[in-house]
Amino acid sequence: MVSLPILLSIATLFLLETTILALGKPIALITGGTRGIGSGIARVLAEDGYDLLLTYNSDKEAADAFAKTLADDCAGNDGSELRVECAGGDISLCSTRDEIFKVLDSMTENDDRRLAVLVHNAGQYVGITSDNSDGIQAGKTLSFGDGSLVDEEGRTNFDTMHYYQRMYGEAFVDLCERSLLRMGSIQNGGGGSIVGISSPGVCAHYYGPDWSYSMPGSGKSLMEYSMRIYAAKVSERGINVNVIIPGVTKTLAWKRLAKKRGLDDESQMMEGIVERSVPLKKMTTPTDIGNTVKFLCSESGKFLTGTVLPIDGGLHLKR
Repeated sequence: MVSLPILLSIATLFLLETTILALGKPIALITGGTRGIGSGIARVLAEDGYDLLLTYNSDKEAADAFAKTLADDCAGNDGSELRVECAGGDISLCSTRDEIFKVLDSMTENDDRRLAVLVHNAGQYVGITSDNSDGIQAGKTLSFGDGSLVDEEGRTNFDTMHYYQRMYGEAFVDLCERSLLRMGSIQNGGGGSIVGISSPGVCAHYYGPDWSYSMPGSGKSLMEYSMRIYAAKVSERGINVNVIIPGVTKTLAWKRLAKKRGLDDESQMMEGIVERSVPLKKMTTPTDIGNTVKFLCSESGKFLTGTVLPIDGGLHLKR
């Protein structure tokens, strides 16, 4: 005769297995997920068992190569495969976001996968770190209050500001709205996590305002504010919503920014910032940001919602 404890153990394992099957394998949608900070987030979540939908702006060859490497590196020891899909295009365009969710829906059409994580990481210094659909070129730094936004006819030119607002704020809202339709709730086996990636000197009270970041900040401020509303609205569904502010993180974007400033090597510029402004005296890595996202997506991390988290080694203390 089988003892009661053994029967209970078998029943528990059966229920756990059927629950996992009912939920489906989790998918993480990461914008800008094939390079820089996004690639660090993608790798950490892949190692944690997520399938991935990664977006990129224009370099399809590099995106496909990263996806293949990630799939090969993170395949399960049991022979299970990691599914990594890519979708390209300027994230500021609705048509790009249409394509992203078309790919996502194809990944979930057999009910064996479900969207569990959204990370809006895609971004750029317009005209410096990537191309953009509006064809805006790098020029003088635009700021509020110093006349730089006024054209020769005395009118305020909003082209750059509107692009940043579409890329960060509008895209975040659209991605959230469409993702929430697909995440379900904890009551029906759904739930999930939403994370936005912002920058120092935007809305969070940790940082003083940075005039040179006026244009990108105008877009990311909408992301940071709307995040709090989403957090309040969807917590009861088992979905937490937060924003991460990375510190000085060595990525290709810094190399291109250094070149714009006439420097051959970004390392000296970054090390100088770290030495002057980061109490920890260390650069943040894409993996550091990935590990923070992983925690926010965990059961313990669900208790954090509606927050702006500076993962910056104390940079926010140097106002």
